[in-house]
Amino acid sequence: MLFDVYQKAVQISGKIEEKCNDEVSPDMLPESLIPTDILYDLTSCFEAMYDKLMDEELVTAGFPKSSKTNH
Repeated sequence: MLFDVYQKAVQISGKIEEKCNDEVSPDMLPESLIPTDILYDLTSCFEAMYDKLMDEELVTAGFPKSSKTNH
């Protein structure tokens, strides 16, 4: 699930970056349910958090962490 959200965050921030240029920043783009600049900040933070988890080997890319429960 975390990897799925990460993929969506990357897609959202990528689309926002496509719409931006030297004269247009995320806060100048049309708003969705929340202001676009806040959405961009959230997705960027999520990407950074996920990358940090990967660096610290706390998640494995694309695979959920295995459960340690005995059946």
